[in-house]
Amino acid sequence: MNQDNSIKDQATIKPLYIVTGATGAMGRVISKRLAAQDKALILACRDMNKGEKLVKDLKELTSNDDITAMHLDLSSFARVKAFVAELSEMNRPVAALINNSAVLTRRRKTSVDGYEFTIQVNFLSTVLLSMLMVPMFQEKGGRIVMTTSLMRNFTSLPYEFPAVNNFVPLTTFAQSKLALTLFSIYMSTTLRTRHVNVNCADPGLINAGMLTLSHWFDKLRDHVGQTLIHNPEDGAIAAMRALESSDTGFIFKGLDRQVKTSSLLKNREVFIKLCNDTMRIIKAEMPS
Repeated sequence: MNQDNSIKDQATIKPLYIVTGATGAMGRVISKRLAAQDKALILACRDMNKGEKLVKDLKELTSNDDITAMHLDLSSFARVKAFVAELSEMNRPVAALINNSAVLTRRRKTSVDGYEFTIQVNFLSTVLLSMLMVPMFQEKGGRIVMTTSLMRNFTSLPYEFPAVNNFVPLTTFAQSKLALTLFSIYMSTTLRTRHVNVNCADPGLINAGMLTLSHWFDKLRDHVGQTLIHNPEDGAIAAMRALESSDTGFIFKGLDRQVKTSSLLKNREVFIKLCNDTMRIIKAEMPS
């Protein structure tokens, strides 16, 4: 192959759209919509059997053959780095990373890296993945979408965060999402010069697998109201809006609602400490 043909082939390679938690209720909807748009998709999932089945289903449904499942386990920094290393071997530019994966555990559990499991998956590993992906974005820039939760509005970050001294399932989940949302302010600011937009998507309360935990879901429903409970199709609207927007530093909430993420800043000291503590952890895991 001569040089001209090689350059042409590179120019026709479609950039990748990466969806974490792709086999979950909302992840499936987001993946389906992107596949229907003929995007090149990486379905990042912990359960590869479910991932491969989703690949097959999406290919049959959309006739889009550029869809691949890859193993991603956010409970371990090492496994996050292994995912990124495998992805880099594909030598394809990345257009967007949709951080959709999240966990809500019943009992306290510690990750292999020594952090509370929910905090590791929903916050620390998601941040590490996002930062490691930055050099892989296409030259004209890219998009990072952080899936937040309305539960962030009912909590605050303790001084010791990201350490967790008192584990309460919903509180710890809410703290992980508040931290992710606040840290997206830092990322949207520092990555602006790299032409990488960082936005959050708030799908509302989704009646999906994570919340089919009987008494938890009942308490949430009673607290926020039945009208705020969405199906995954409605919840994915916010993610798609965040993905398609040319703005950065916003929280997208639905059909036509968005607010500046910085509007959440109520305690600058807490925000600065969160950014400093998080980056100290993340930098230790990144290439020098």
